[in-house]
Amino acid sequence: MCPWIDWQPASLKFCEAMLCGVIRQPANSLSNIAFIIGGIIILMKEGFKGKWSPYHMMGIASVMIGITSGIYHASMTFFWQFFDVSSMFMLILLVLTFNLNRAGFLAKKYFTPAYLGMLATSMALMLLIQGKSGEWIFAVEVVIAISLEYVIYRQGQKPQFKAFLQAIGIFALSFLVWTGDIRGWWCDPDNHILQGHAAWHVLNAFTIWFLYKFYKQFSE
Repeated sequence: MCPWIDWQPASLKFCEAMLCGVIRQPANSLSNIAFIIGGIIILMKEGFKGKWSPYHMMGIASVMIGITSGIYHASMTFFWQFFDVSSMFMLILLVLTFNLNRAGFLAKKYFTPAYLGMLATSMALMLLIQGKSGEWIFAVEVVIAISLEYVIYRQGQKPQFKAFLQAIGIFALSFLVWTGDIRGWWCDPDNHILQGHAAWHVLNAFTIWFLYKFYKQFSE
């Protein structure tokens, strides 16, 4: 039984062979548990009482990435690919909005509407263009977010960068693994336990944790 066979297929192909079943890519699907665990830890540190903040949203984004990416790799359909990448937008646009505020380009009172507006626009563009547009939009947002961090540094702000550099280092490593997986540099399609893309998931769960640690310093 192949329950996903009639759905529009995903636009990206990974090393792991697709099985005929509810979970088509076991390693790539189940490795997303790391995002869910990381997100829950962030939410527990922030607490569930009182006013919710963008820091709670980082935890929610991590949980959403874990859920949607897990179903995406279980199905390998464009429908769930859309929600997977949208969850990635949820995270990177938080970072981008934080940096717009810190750089003085966005007043704090406009944080939420600006964030939601950019999120809606990114999702609409991905749905309109389809194909691999979501990954390219995400890449542009990553570049802008990092560039803003450099602008902030040039303005004379000197926060503790250790956690940020750890996040960037882990993300760079995970991107190398992602590239190697999708280009077949190292690939064993029939290994449903160890996969490069699964490693990308686990590594980026740590990336989110260090991003949370870095931006949390600005709440104090």
